[in-house]
Amino acid sequence: FPTGGGKTEAYLGLTAFTFAIRRLQGDVGGLDGSRGVGVLMRYTLRLLTSQQLQRAATLVAAAEVLRRRDMAAGVNVWGGEPFRIGLWVGGSVTPNRFEDAESFVEDAHGWGKASGRSSISPVPFTECPWCGSTIQPKTDVVADKSTRRVRIYCGDTTGRCEFTMAKNRDGLPVLTVDEEIYRYPPSLLIATVDKFAQLPRNGASGHLFGHVTRECGRHGFKHADIRKEVCGADKHNAQNGLPATVTTIATRLRPVDLIIQDELHLISDALGTMVGLYETAVDELATWEVDGRRVRPKVVASTATVRRAEEQAYALFRRQLAIFPPPGLDVEDSFFARQLPVDAAHPGRRYVGVCAQGIRLKSVEIRVTSALMTFTQMLFDDHGAVADPYMTMVGYFNALRELGGMRRLVEDDVAARLSRPLHRDMPGRVAPMPRRRAPFMEELTSRVSSRAIKDTLKAIEVPFDPAQDTTAARTAASNAAKAARGKKKTPVKKAAAAPPRIIPKDVVLATSMFGVGVDIPRLGLMTVTGQPKATSEYIQATSRVGRDPSRPGLVVTIYNWARPRDLSHYERFGHYHDTFYQQVEALSVTPFSIPAVNRAITGAFLGALRHLHPTFNPDTGLNAVVAGDSEVERLLAHFVDRASAITGRDDSASAVEAMLRKRLQHLASRRDAAQGQTLLAYRGGKEGVVTVLHDPESGIGWDMWTVPNSLRETEPEINLQLLTFDPTIDNPSSHVPKWAPASAQTTSGDQGGEHDA
Repeated sequence: FPTGGGKTEAYLGLTAFTFAIRRLQGDVGGLDGSRGVGVLMRYTLRLLTSQQLQRAATLVAAAEVLRRRDMAAGVNVWGGEPFRIGLWVGGSVTPNRFEDAESFVEDAHGWGKASGRSSISPVPFTECPWCGSTIQPKTDVVADKSTRRVRIYCGDTTGRCEFTMAKNRDGLPVLTVDEEIYRYPPSLLIATVDKFAQLPRNGASGHLFGHVTRECGRHGFKHADIRKEVCGADKHNAQNGLPATVTTIATRLRPVDLIIQDELHLISDALGTMVGLYETAVDELATWEVDGRRVRPKVVASTATVRRAEEQAYALFRRQLAIFPPPGLDVEDSFFARQLPVDAAHPGRRYVGVCAQGIRLKSVEIRVTSALMTFTQMLFDDHGAVADPYMTMVGYFNALRELGGMRRLVEDDVAARLSRPLHRDMPGRVAPMPRRRAPFMEELTSRVSSRAIKDTLKAIEVPFDPAQDTTAARTAASNAAKAARGKKKTPVKKAAAAPPRIIPKDVVLATSMFGVGVDIPRLGLMTVTGQPKATSEYIQATSRVGRDPSRPGLVVTIYNWARPRDLSHYERFGHYHDTFYQQVEALSVTPFSIPAVNRAITGAFLGALRHLHPTFNPDTGLNAVVAGDSEVERLLAHFVDRASAITGRDDSASAVEAMLRKRLQHLASRRDAAQGQTLLAYRGGKEGVVTVLHDPESGIGWDMWTVPNSLRETEPEINLQLLTFDPTIDNPSSHVPKWAPASAQTTSGDQGGEHDA
C-alpha cells in the first residue's frame, strides 16, 4: 500500500480484533488464551520501533480501559489479566533487568548514591498515550522492589486520566524491562528482528511463545534459571500490603496468533537471510496443535515498496502470498484506495532535480540550502502559519561521512549566508530581506542515543510561531533585549516562571533511519544529496515530507555531476519519477545458502529446541540434547524439510542435515570427555559448568558454536594494527608477524566448525 496510506492503522485494527477473539475463545486445545502474547510486531530499526510504540500503546490503553469498565460493571468478558504492551528491543534502548531501571528511577529522583548509575530509561515516551499529559520520570515513575515492577503513571494533574496513580495502581499498561516482559508476557509485543538472536541464550524468552511451567502469585512466571534476587523462594509471606503467595504449576499459554512484519522491504540481503533462517525457529515455537491439526500464526507484512513479493514471502515465512488490496479492474481505483488528481485541494509532492556541472558539490549544497531557508523565511514573514511546513528543512544523506560534512557547512557557511542574505538572492523583492538566525539543527542517525532520538522527534513536531519567529518579531525581541540591558534594573516581584518554550528546528540531518516510521505531518521540505542506492529507499525517505494532504511537499534532489549514476538519474529525471514504483529493485533473501547456514544454524536450531520441551530449557538442559531423541529428531527433520522446500535443492537440505548431525555428534563427544564431572551449558558462568555457546567477539574464532548477539552479526569484527616501516632505520625482520595462519584441517579439528573458502 502506498506511503501514508494508513497501513499502521490497518494492522492496529487487526491487533484489536486479535485481542478480542483470543480472550473470547479462552482455552483451546488445553492452552490458556486469556493471557500471553497474542500479537507480535517486528521491526528492523529502533527509530521505527519507538515511533510506532506511541500509536500501539494508545490502542492497548483503549482496550484496557474497556476491559476495566466492563469489570467494574460486573461483566467479565475480557478476563482479569490486563491488556499490556511490551517493548523488547535490546539493552541499549530499554533496561534488561529491574536493577537497571531502578537505578534510573533513583537517579531521576536524585537519591544520592544512585546518581549517574544508569542512563537507560524505562520510560519509552514523554507523554501519556491515552490523554497526552506530560510524564515526568521524577514524579510519575515508580520502581516497586516488592514485586520488582516498574510502573509508569500519567502525569495528569487534574486526575481525569484513567492511568493516574490515584485511579490505577498498575499505571500505564506498558512493559519495557526485559525481565518483566518474561514474567508478564504482554498481549502485544513490539520487538526488533535482532532480538530473536537471544532465543538460544535466554531460557526465559520461551515465555513469549507460551512455554511456561511455574508461576508465582507475586512475581509472575518463573523460569528454571530465575535469579534469587527476582524470586528465590516458592513461598512469600504477606508484606507491604501484599498477600502471601505460593508458586504453582502453570498451564501452557496459547502462542502468538498474529505476527506483523512492518516495512517488509527492509528484510533483505544479509539481514533478510539471517531473519529467514531464524524464522524457522520462530515459526516452530509459534505453532500448536488442536485435534491433531497444526495451527500456525497468521503473518501480515506491510510495505509501500516491494517487488517479487511472492518469492520473498516464501523464502522468509514459507507461506503463500495474498496481496491486499487485491488487484482490481482499474489501477486508479481499488475500492480501498483511489488515486486523486493533483489539484489545489490535493497538491501532492513535487520533485526538483539540481545538477550544477563543474561546480563542487559542497558549494551546491550551501547555495541550495541557504536559498531554500531564506525563501521559506520570506514566505513565513508574508503568510504566517501556512508556510510552517517549509520552515524545517530535512537533509537526507546516503552516508554518515556526507552528513558530517554538511553539518559543518550548516554551522559555518550556511549560517553566514543566512545572516546576510544578498539582494540578488531575492529577485524582484523590494521589501527588506529577511534574516534568519543561526540554524537550530538536529540529527537523526545511528550515532544518536535512543533518548536523544525521542527528544528530537518531539522537537521536530513543534511548529514555528508567527508571533515569535518572523523576521519582524525577532528584530523587535532583539531590540527590546538590548534596551533592557541598557536600563537600570529596579527590584520587582518575580512572576511565576512560564514553562520554557521548545525551540522549533530549522534543519534536521538524517540518514536511512529517517526513511521508515517517521510520521510527522508538518514536514514539507527535504533535500536529498546524491541518488540513494535503492529506489525503495528513495521512495520511503522522500515520502516522509508532504504527508499532510492539504499542504504540498517539496523534495530537492542534489546530484553529483562527477558520479555517472547520479548523472544518469538527472538526465532521465522526469521519466524516473513518473514511474519510480516500477523501478523498485527485487529483494534477495537466501536463508539456506551454505554460508548463511554455517553462520546461523546453531543459533536457529537451539533457539527452537531449547523452548520446545522443559527438559531442554534450563541452562544445563544442553546435556539432554542427544541424537535419537524424538523431539530432537522431529525438529531436525523440520529444518531439513524447510531447507528443501525453500531452496528446491536436495543438496542444500543434505548440507543442513549434515551440519546439525555434526553438532549433535560434537556435543556427545564433549559429554563423553567430561565423564560426568562437568556439565555442558548454553551460557554457563558457574563452577563445574562448561559454556558451549560463545559470541563472535569472544576471541575463540567463528566455529560451529558461535551464536551471534544480533542478526546483523555475520562476520566477527577485527582490529588492524598498521606499522610504519623506514628501511634506513628499521630492521625488516622486526616487522614479520609472530603468528602463522592455521591450516583449515587443524582449525576444523580443534574447533569442530566449517570454514568458508
